[in-house]
Amino acid sequence: MTSKNLVKIETERLQQFIDNYFSGKSSIRVLEAGCGALTHIRLPSDAYVVGIDISREQLERNKKLDEAIHGDIQTYDLPESSFDMIICWNVLEHVKRPQEALKRFHKGLKKGGIVVITAPNPLSTKGVVTKLTPYSFHLWFYRTIRGWKEAGRNGNPPFPTYLKLSASPRAIRKFASSYSMSVVYERIFGYGDSRDVVGYKKGYVTAVVKLLNALLWIFSLGTVKPSLCQFIMVLRKE
Repeated sequence: MTSKNLVKIETERLQQFIDNYFSGKSSIRVLEAGCGALTHIRLPSDAYVVGIDISREQLERNKKLDEAIHGDIQTYDLPESSFDMIICWNVLEHVKRPQEALKRFHKGLKKGGIVVITAPNPLSTKGVVTKLTPYSFHLWFYRTIRGWKEAGRNGNPPFPTYLKLSASPRAIRKFASSYSMSVVYERIFGYGDSRDVVGYKKGYVTAVVKLLNALLWIFSLGTVKPSLCQFIMVLRKE
């Protein structure tokens, strides 16, 4: 099984959880936090979808939104108890203060509402490499190695990445406990191969990633988990 297939399987598993969670409920209000141009979760046809993003270009490309907010999830004051679900899909790694965003999500959720979080695991090879390499390197890699000339232009990824430890699964569990939220779903997964780490598979890249995996595991005394590159968490407001 490839990394791409694994992500697809984990996304579908999450979809089933969400479908079951909202089974029998109608007209739910959903916030896509840092929505970008795409919606990754299938939503009921009668769902009212609000999107917030710091990029106007990304908002304009997202055709699934009923309402668009140009704003920063770290600072935007969400209306209290307004949403049944908040989806934060590969966004927390791109903000400097992820827990500030989580606080605003907590405020915006209704009681019994859920926040769905997916992000790279900071304590993985992918997380460490991304955090320690500058944004200019990310742009060079996408444009030169992967051949995507529009990378980083006109609202396209990659975006600046910070991967704070405060956005790690452990820190999010701690946040949930402090804010009377429960973790109702959690998956940490990956292979740690070159496609997981840099999204690119080629002989020399694979060799470098394998070496990095071994070195990071050894020198971190097992703290860095090379294969556990991605996580999904669902928090419920009690």
